[in-house]
Amino acid sequence: MAQVFGRQHVGAIFLAALTIWSGPAVAAPGDAGIPTAELAPHYKGGKEGHAYTRAMLELGMRTGAATTAALRNDPERIKVALRSLREQMVKVGAMVPSWRPYFRTNLIDELESAVTAKADMATRRKIVSRFENSCTNCHARFMFQVQAQYRWGSFATAVVQVGGKELTFHQLMLDLASSLGAVRGDVESGQLTDARAAYQRLMDHFSMMEQLCANCHDQPRQYFIDSSVKAHLYKMGGLLRRGEKQVSEYTPLFNDVNEMSCMPCHQVHMPAAFLQRNALEGKP
Repeated sequence: MAQVFGRQHVGAIFLAALTIWSGPAVAAPGDAGIPTAELAPHYKGGKEGHAYTRAMLELGMRTGAATTAALRNDPERIKVALRSLREQMVKVGAMVPSWRPYFRTNLIDELESAVTAKADMATRRKIVSRFENSCTNCHARFMFQVQAQYRWGSFATAVVQVGGKELTFHQLMLDLASSLGAVRGDVESGQLTDARAAYQRLMDHFSMMEQLCANCHDQPRQYFIDSSVKAHLYKMGGLLRRGEKQVSEYTPLFNDVNEMSCMPCHQVHMPAAFLQRNALEGKP
């Protein structure tokens, strides 16, 4: 079912494509590149609904403790830390059987043997680096697909109600970008009446998005839609009200809105949005 928001939910951000709908871990399209049948039981949503993520975070903490200990001369502490890391590796590997080969403990065993043999620091460091690289390689291949699937909700089902009709979130982002571009184009053409109308559409869409940010996030979101971004938009409106026709007066405002709001928001949200889109369309 589509997530529907009324027009009174007003709100934020210049995304020129897809943007956030971050809720319970449901409704995102399945990614054929990850074992969703095995992962899904560990991502049921809610406060305790991200068991795999929590297990991975715990693995990271134990990895940091073990590798740091291995590079120090404290044999007993090293053994305890490596034993704890090995236990967590086995636990996490069992949670998603298809990925168990990524959680082999052979490098932990090798590091423990190096410690027992009193290998020099350079040898230990090389083993630690190989272990860290094995983590990085797996994360690079799968982490963002998993986050797009489970840590974000579905971008595709987020819509707003405008005039009794549904407007997709994607289309709203495109409309925001179009309105901003229209303001500049109309000013360049000397059509200030049209520019004011485009500016009003821009502010309406921005206002609709602002509350959507609040609805989607558990914590308040200030960046991308904060007072400094709004101040630039208000200055733009002020120039239009006084009949300013020189595009050069508007240019710094256009540039700052793009660089302070649009671009950084895209950098945060678009990777997940397009991973979902590609999965929905069966693209790699």
